Amino acid sequence: MAIGTDDAVDKFGTQDNLDDTTTSAITNGSFSVAADHADWTNDDDAPIASVVLTFQYPSGTLDATAHVKLHMALLNVDGTTDEALPDSSFDRVVGVFGVDAGLGATTDVSIAEDIALPNTKTSQEYSFRIENNTGVTISANWDLLITPKTIGPHA
Repeated sequence: MAIGTDDAVDKFGTQDNLDDTTTSAITNGSFSVAADHADWTNDDDAPIASVVLTFQYPSGTLDATAHVKLHMALLNVDGTTDEALPDSSFDRVVGVFGVDAGLGATTDVSIAEDIALPNTKTSQEYSFRIENNTGVTISANWDLLITPKTIGPHA
């Protein structure tokens, strides 16, 4: 069946890299650090986004329930007041990247997850963190990419 004119389809904005170019390693059970992330502005006011995490690990065996949580905080929600930044005491989980426990060490792992983007204003700003629950250390130089998206009519 062909997608017809005016059928609902995904529409994509520009993909942005949410991490700096030299991210730190993340031990199992730990959060990424603020210095590894760039805050992101939803210039498109998109209601959802596709987020891709790519990483490697140097050695060890992934846990059978290996996963990486994606946490988010809204910035400047009331003037310059921010939500608490994600850490072990504030837990706004917006996505979970499941990781195949059968993957070998040093293999590039890329996992995509769609997330909701709560917007309290136009051009909402966000801060993201990832939490490693894989059973191994995520190597330095991992990537976290975000692509805003919405649903609109097919041309």
